[in-house]
Amino acid sequence: EPSGPPVPTAVVAVAVGDGVVSILKSMGVHAVVTGGQSMNPSTADLVEAVESVPAPEVVILPNNKNIIPVAEQVDAQTSRTVRVVPTRGIAEGIASLMSYDPQSTAEANADSMTEVASGVLAGEVTQAVRESTSDAGPIATGDWLGIRREGICAVQSTMAEAAIELLNVMIARDHELLTVIAGEDADDDTTARIESWVEEHHGDVEVEVHEGGQPLYPYYFGLE
Repeated sequence: EPSGPPVPTAVVAVAVGDGVVSILKSMGVHAVVTGGQSMNPSTADLVEAVESVPAPEVVILPNNKNIIPVAEQVDAQTSRTVRVVPTRGIAEGIASLMSYDPQSTAEANADSMTEVASGVLAGEVTQAVRESTSDAGPIATGDWLGIRREGICAVQSTMAEAAIELLNVMIARDHELLTVIAGEDADDDTTARIESWVEEHHGDVEVEVHEGGQPLYPYYFGLE
């Protein structure tokens, strides 16, 4: 259901998880379409959402690389003016909303939001469902994987070890903020261990933890 008062430019985002949806709506998103890894919405789903919001212009946050080309087809199928910010994950989407201006145009918003999103280094933790190989070594069913844009960079037997190895690869000297979005399979002990590791090894990096409730991915990370 769309929310919020009429504005010149609204935002439609793709996401899953009650906590993630709440975060997005608190940051100004008018409508959220259910979708993500392995459950991509159709162009028709996005068109329906775009036409439900109280705005003549709309910005779409796909929040998944596979949904970007689907979102890019929407503008031609609606009378609304639609622009796409090519966010490849929830962390990028949340960061981009920091520069969203509902009183500006979709074009101007897309430009500024894309610039912010491109400055976010994103990663995620998930569990392998089959045997495979990777640049980080062989993968057995049930292994925990740390994944960044370049691909899999951590393969470990526990969720915490995969998360910490991933962050060890990701965090650089110039980073100031780590956003942690905990999914439905995250647990307090693992989250606490992640926070402690960051404090010990990267004391200048602030950690913000949000309860996302997303399935399949216990942790989304965003570094700025």
